[in-house]
Amino acid sequence: MAYQKTSLPHTGIATFCKSPFEPDLDQLDAVVAVLGIPFDEATAMRPGSRQAPRAIRDASTRFGFLGRGAESTGFFDINRDRNLMRGVRIVDCGDVDVIYFDQDRNFRLIADSVSKILERGALPMVLGGDHSISYPVLRAFESRGPLRVILIDAHLDYKNELMGLKYTNNSPFRRAFELPFVEQILSFGIRGIKSTDQELRESREHGNLVFSNYDVFENSIATLFEQVPDDLGNYYVSIDIDGLDPSICPGTESPEAEGLTVTHVKQILAALSERGNLVGVDLVEVNPYLDPAELTPHMAVQLLIETLATRFD
Repeated sequence: MAYQKTSLPHTGIATFCKSPFEPDLDQLDAVVAVLGIPFDEATAMRPGSRQAPRAIRDASTRFGFLGRGAESTGFFDINRDRNLMRGVRIVDCGDVDVIYFDQDRNFRLIADSVSKILERGALPMVLGGDHSISYPVLRAFESRGPLRVILIDAHLDYKNELMGLKYTNNSPFRRAFELPFVEQILSFGIRGIKSTDQELRESREHGNLVFSNYDVFENSIATLFEQVPDDLGNYYVSIDIDGLDPSICPGTESPEAEGLTVTHVKQILAALSERGNLVGVDLVEVNPYLDPAELTPHMAVQLLIETLATRFD
């Protein structure tokens, strides 16, 4: 008797949404290329986000129907009453081969890997790792400039340096702004005791837009976006999972109370998609060790899928 293949979440290899695995970037044929960066050496407090790419992939297997490429029917959005991401070919490229104690090498490998994905015409979807990885990822986007960077985060990550160190997870967007093709950074959800007036002042002096958590809570997204350029051009989204409230996503190094909800993030992503062209996304700072219920990686998967859906709707 012939049985229909079920491809249940707990069977097979845990690629992102059970998509095909292609570690050879020179052979990549995809619309979306998933790349893991299991690196957390720039973390100041609670390491463990190096395990996030694996945890996120494992959580994603419940949406294995999205990994079927041309045969995928996408997913049905009840609020929009239609299917999204139909026929989008997702390919999992595995992880960057990071090594201990060699940040320069790791950052070069990260930038080179993302550059190859872009050369193959795919949209990079990066699974961190701590937030320091966003800088080498963004270095690869010179051909997509001028570029605006969208940051969803509890923290600005805009320190010039920390105890003489310029490439920790406190500084990726200060370094990113120094890239000549990065035009502007738009930050949403900023809050918390760790945020400093110096970072805020310097970011705004550089022409960036900063929206606190209360800005999001107390205004409609349409009102906030009156300050956002009508034509964003190409934009890149970086989602730090601590941008969301820790009651939703507790598994992260540096949780801050009064965070955004998934609804807030979806509304921001939808508004962005009406004003520009998404060219890449990363999601960082998931620490599976700090969330025994595994809620955080599951929310991370849904946020990534929702981000892709704004591009491939």
